[in-house]
Amino acid sequence: MIARAFKTLLADKRGNFAILTALGLPLLFGAAGAGMEATRVMQVRNDMQTALDSATLAAATHARLDEGRKTDQEYADEVKKFVEDYMKGKDDKDSEEDKAKIDVTASRNDNKKGTSFKIAGSVSRQVPLNPLIGFIGVDTVTISVSSTAESSFSKGAALSLYLVLDRSGSMSFITDTLDKSKKSCDNYTEKSWPKVAFTTPCYVKKMASLQAAVSYLVDTLNKADPSYKEKAYPESELIRTGAVAYHSGSFPAQKIEWGTSAAKNYVDSIPPVPTGGTNAYPSLKIAFDALQSANPNERSQHDSKGNKMFERYILLMTDGEMSSSTIDGQVRSICSSIKADGIKIFTVAFMAPDKGKSLLKYCASSPDNYFEPDNMEEIVSAFGEIARKAASVPTRLTN
Repeated sequence: MIARAFKTLLADKRGNFAILTALGLPLLFGAAGAGMEATRVMQVRNDMQTALDSATLAAATHARLDEGRKTDQEYADEVKKFVEDYMKGKDDKDSEEDKAKIDVTASRNDNKKGTSFKIAGSVSRQVPLNPLIGFIGVDTVTISVSSTAESSFSKGAALSLYLVLDRSGSMSFITDTLDKSKKSCDNYTEKSWPKVAFTTPCYVKKMASLQAAVSYLVDTLNKADPSYKEKAYPESELIRTGAVAYHSGSFPAQKIEWGTSAAKNYVDSIPPVPTGGTNAYPSLKIAFDALQSANPNERSQHDSKGNKMFERYILLMTDGEMSSSTIDGQVRSICSSIKADGIKIFTVAFMAPDKGKSLLKYCASSPDNYFEPDNMEEIVSAFGEIARKAASVPTRLTN
C-alpha cells in the first residue's frame, strides 16, 4: 500500500514538488555545508602542521646550537609551549575534551664523535563543524598531525682532505730561516742552481719548510679529532687525508685513507732537493677524481662511520708559476670545476712570483682560503690555520 501511494505521489504533477523539495533540502544544505567545511578543515590541518613543524625544527636547532645543554624534557617542553601558544584563541570556545592534545618526546644519542637529537611531536583536536553539517548527523571532526625533526653536533668535523703539493726544482731553494742544526750546507738559490758549493751559515730549504708545515697541519687535525687513535686502524673515524706531489708531471699519489699518518709519511719521503718544472694540473685531477660527488667512495666511507655530513677539501700549494700559459689555463679550468662540485680549495703561494699568486688567488674558494707566506714560520702558521678552518676549530689564545 505504501509503495502504491509513493508511486501515486511521484505521478501526481500538481503538488509533489513542494514535498520533494522539503525532503531533499536537508541533503542539499548538508552537501553545501560539507563542501565549505572540507576547505576549512583542510586549512586548519595545514596550519596545525606548519605550527608543529616549526616547533620541532626550532627545538632540534636549539639542541644543536647549545650542544644539548638542556635536558630532553626541556626541549620537549619548548615544542609543547610553542604549539600551545599557537592554539590560544583557537581552543577558547571548545570544551575541555575538544581542546588540542599535544604529545612531544625528545631523545638523544651520544657517542665519541658527538650527539644526535630527535624531536617528535603529535597534535590532535576536535574541530566543531558548521551547523549545516548537522542535517546529515556530523557535528565535529578529529584532526591529527605529526612531525619529527633531527639535528646533531660533532665534537670534531668529518672531512676528506687531499694535499696537492709542489716538489719542483725551486723547492730546493733556501728560505731566510737559519738551520742551526748544521754548520754548512748546499744553500741553493735561483742564481746558484743547480750547482752550489757548501756554504755557511745554513738555511732551511723550502721543502723542509713544507714538510714542517704539513706536520703541523696533521698535528692540529689530530688534536681536533675526538676519534683519533695513534697507531690504530683505522686511525680516525672522522678525518680522511690523501696527498700527491708534482713537478712537470704528477708523482704516484698516496690515496686518501682514514687518518693522517699515510699522507704525512708520503710528504716526509719527498727528497730534500727535488727537481723539475711546474705543472699542477695532473695532480689536481687526481685529487678531484677522488673527491668529486660523482665518485661515491667518499660518501660510502663516511656513511660506514656514521658521518651524515662531511666536507671535501683540496689544499693546493706552489712556490712558483706554471711552466706555460697553457698549463696555467688548464689549472684555472679544473679549479673552476672543483669549486662548482662543492669542493673547497685552500691555496698557499709560498714565496711565489706574481703569476703564481694570481693563479692561486683564482683557485681559492674565497679570499680567506688564500695564503701568501714568505718564510718558514709563515707557511707553518698558514697550514695550521687551514687545519683549524677545515676542522671548524676556533683559534684560541693559551697561557
